[in-house]
Amino acid sequence: MQIKVTVLGPGVADGVDVSIAAPGGTQLSAVLGSLASAVSPGGATPGAVFCEDRRLDPAQTPLGQPPLVDGAVLSLHRPLDGPGAEPVPARLLVASGPDAGGVHLLRGGTATIGRSADADIPLDDPDVSRLHCALTLGADGAITVADLGSTNGTSLDGRPVRERPVAVPPGGILRLGESALRVLTDERQPAAGGPPPAAGAAPSPPPAADADGRAARRAGWARGRRGPVAEPAGAPAPPAPGAGGPVARPSAADESRWPDLAALLLLAVESGPRLWERGPDSPDAYGIRLGTAPSPADGLVPVTVSLPAVGSLGLAGPRERIAGLARAVLAQLAALQPPSALELVVLAPGRAAEWSWLGWLPHTRPARGQDCRLLLGFDDEQVAARLAELAELTAAPAGGAPRRRSVVLVDGPLAGAAGQAVARLAADGPAAGVHLLCLAETPPATPSSPVASTLAAARAAAPAFAACGAVGLLSGAVATAVRLVGPDDSPGPPASADAVSPAWAERFARALAPLREERVGGGAGPAAQPGAPLPESCRLLDVLELSRVTPGALRERWAAGTELPLTLGAGERGPVTLGLAALGGPLLVEGGSRAGRTESLNALAASLAATLGPRELSLLLVEGAGEGLAPSAELPQVASYLTATDPLRIRAFAQALRAELKRRALLLGGSDFVARRLAAEAAGAGLAEAALAGGEAAEGRVVAPRSGGEPVGWAAREAAVPEPPMRAEGSAPLPWLVVLVDDLPALLAPPLGAPGRQSAGSMLRALDAVRREGQALGVRLVLAGARPTVEDPLRLASATRLSLTGTPPGRGELWAPDGARTPVQVGRITGRIPRTATLRPTVTRLDWARLGDPPARRPVRELGNGPTDIALLASAAARAARTREAAPATPV
Repeated sequence: MQIKVTVLGPGVADGVDVSIAAPGGTQLSAVLGSLASAVSPGGATPGAVFCEDRRLDPAQTPLGQPPLVDGAVLSLHRPLDGPGAEPVPARLLVASGPDAGGVHLLRGGTATIGRSADADIPLDDPDVSRLHCALTLGADGAITVADLGSTNGTSLDGRPVRERPVAVPPGGILRLGESALRVLTDERQPAAGGPPPAAGAAPSPPPAADADGRAARRAGWARGRRGPVAEPAGAPAPPAPGAGGPVARPSAADESRWPDLAALLLLAVESGPRLWERGPDSPDAYGIRLGTAPSPADGLVPVTVSLPAVGSLGLAGPRERIAGLARAVLAQLAALQPPSALELVVLAPGRAAEWSWLGWLPHTRPARGQDCRLLLGFDDEQVAARLAELAELTAAPAGGAPRRRSVVLVDGPLAGAAGQAVARLAADGPAAGVHLLCLAETPPATPSSPVASTLAAARAAAPAFAACGAVGLLSGAVATAVRLVGPDDSPGPPASADAVSPAWAERFARALAPLREERVGGGAGPAAQPGAPLPESCRLLDVLELSRVTPGALRERWAAGTELPLTLGAGERGPVTLGLAALGGPLLVEGGSRAGRTESLNALAASLAATLGPRELSLLLVEGAGEGLAPSAELPQVASYLTATDPLRIRAFAQALRAELKRRALLLGGSDFVARRLAAEAAGAGLAEAALAGGEAAEGRVVAPRSGGEPVGWAAREAAVPEPPMRAEGSAPLPWLVVLVDDLPALLAPPLGAPGRQSAGSMLRALDAVRREGQALGVRLVLAGARPTVEDPLRLASATRLSLTGTPPGRGELWAPDGARTPVQVGRITGRIPRTATLRPTVTRLDWARLGDPPARRPVRELGNGPTDIALLASAAARAARTREAAPATPV
């Protein structure tokens, strides 16, 4: 388990970001001293520790569980400001503008708004006066606004506001300079003719501090409330980018489709229902709101652009302004698209301090086997590695619309090979689902610097700009307006640009850091409970909760097991299991030569052997090449083990397997294996006995057929336990039969001259028979190999598959036939017992500039003279089987 948190201590104003690695279930007390040393080297262990305002009991607070999850902020010795329990009658949301996203709580009295730091609600908007206007919340709940003699004036729903107070209706929109502010009350009632509230569902306890960037600087780490309500169905398409002329009037659906940045912050903080709502098939997927155009009649008109429509997007203007706009764009993408539909990649050499906040987002975690800890490129080597990974995507053959897209932030000078690679990505990437967000520092578009001149300057500063289908060009004397320029260089009308501060972006990203996707019925959405990052490696016996592998422990597990629950390894919220009995086809384990395929098959065999005994389970192991499954052959549940080196044995094995299918079909009499097994258990009688009722005689024990005087099973084995048969005694139920095949391509299509080439057809026909008939006969198929590209005789394209990436070995995703994916770190089983030193929790200071590097390859330290885990399991299982056979047999 690994989590990233921030620790505050005496004399450390901004906190220290650290990474904690520890076994699951480790308590905070185990790392408390290390956390104190990370903040202040040599510092004493604190007497108290707080997560925001909540005091924690270090001995009763496990790492990786709320509140100690990714993005948490710990404070040593003293609490931070926390949420209050008293109701808040109204809120002010900064819906649009150069300092968008703020959520300010109105508790009563008068609050001044202005550019000055002395204002109660400060706004970083150059067009706002130092003290611009004042909002007053009366004792009766009425809200009024009055202008304070501002230079550019104040308007309410398009009507000017003077020094005399004017009543503000719920949902009313205030315009100050280029900023738009919306007032919401607990009634959540929209103003007449105005838009519906964009930030509310049912009331909930409010935060004590404003949920904006400044609150993060002033009052610790701000909090917020629920996200907006569900999006109305049948919303129209977004406006075309670069369209000239007046912007179309918005509807209520438009404002709901394109939530403002304040609503997005609340959505992230409270994991609202609209979080990650846009899957790849959503009509608004990968759409971006760049700003708003004022409309006196209809409020705020969103100015939007669709990345799939334009390919790549460029942003040009003064450095500070385009950085704020880019932060807003990336936050929108991360809030509305789940990590399964979007990955964010950063190419920003030398600018780690500015973009490190993206490292908190789950969208920057590698999910395609990239050799890095996060998808960040902050130096030349990291940039080259990220570009090589993206080039692999563009080189893959097109197969319809991509299910997962990559948005690549390009910020900084990229020359030479890197510059050429970025230019190729801008041209070829959109077809493969790779879209660039290019930043170029230029003067704003003004009469002295026309649009054409500014575009030319942007293309000179960033060559990839020439391939961008749309450009957001900041304009105006203070660069707070944006004009969307289309492919023909025709600019649209100016609109107020939406930008957010670095502190706002940090708060937003931390809110998303602990969340993982939860798929219920195939849908995407945030997990109800946050999960922990996958470990770099895990021990299968630990995942199975078999810290002590004894015959007694195994007998207890065998007595409780009936079906085929397959434990694969560690997931983000505990062990990842798969019901092998319920699969409608084979399970395919795919991955490269060093991804851990063979180790995964051994782990699957061990997992099954730890659940069901030899009476209930028989395993058949087949090697296409090598002897990687030899450790599993010691399990007493293994009925046969062979390699593809003897064509006669392969042919005999294939014949015996097909004969077993026919024999099972005869015994079951056309009924389903699972149903008959459950009926036999309920009746307390054997399945075979029930199947042969009505005058047929049970034929008793049936062993595997022999070929040439040799058993089909592994003849070289000299085990103390007799080799189990493919079917148990007539008085006991038929056992499950699982066939595990390693290196399937080498078995079915061996090269010329290979010993097994002549018998490949026999094996293919036998495995195909298992695929077709085994579902009803209690026979299951687990195959390891690459997915078929052209010929697919076993129909593996639609199979449930465990896809291994190889970084680190055993890391992968479990893919269901409906496309749902579950990340997993497959448990190790052939390693020796690890030393206890490797399980000690560690605390490391985070260097964000280095998180784009490959992860450290620390080898797992094992006891050199100890047995392997699978040898321990096999020995204990053999002893458990002997003592169990000596006892009177009872039906399973």
